[in-house]
Amino acid sequence: MTQQGSTPPTEQDGPFAEMLGIRPGESADGVGTAYMTVEDRHRQGAGAVQGGILVALADYAFFRACRSLFKEGEHAVTIELKLNFIAPAREGELTARSTIKSRGGRIIVGDMEITGPDDRLIATGLGTYITVYDRRGNPRADGA
Repeated sequence: MTQQGSTPPTEQDGPFAEMLGIRPGESADGVGTAYMTVEDRHRQGAGAVQGGILVALADYAFFRACRSLFKEGEHAVTIELKLNFIAPAREGELTARSTIKSRGGRIIVGDMEITGPDDRLIATGLGTYITVYDRRGNPRADGA
């Protein structure tokens, strides 16, 4: 099932999200979404999705929200993220949604929310990204 406004699976933003089964969704106007269908591999011993996987899902939605505001050549990395777990996620489709609340010079602040298949709130949080420019492959000015 493809979500409305989603990026085709061939445009996955990175191998880590793909490895976890996280799918990209919307990335426009300071809003980002990501989706994940709960599988056995996501559950910890008590049968709920492991917390770190939920953090990765929320962070990915936040990245997609940030990405929609990037300037040419700009990237961003997480410098802070806080996620409150409200209810266990045990099955079905999870939706993470992030909205940018503030964009300063290099700092971007956004909120994140994960809901379950019945729109039940699973987690909510706040994060901060800092913008950077990709310097891989660019020769240094001093020739080194």
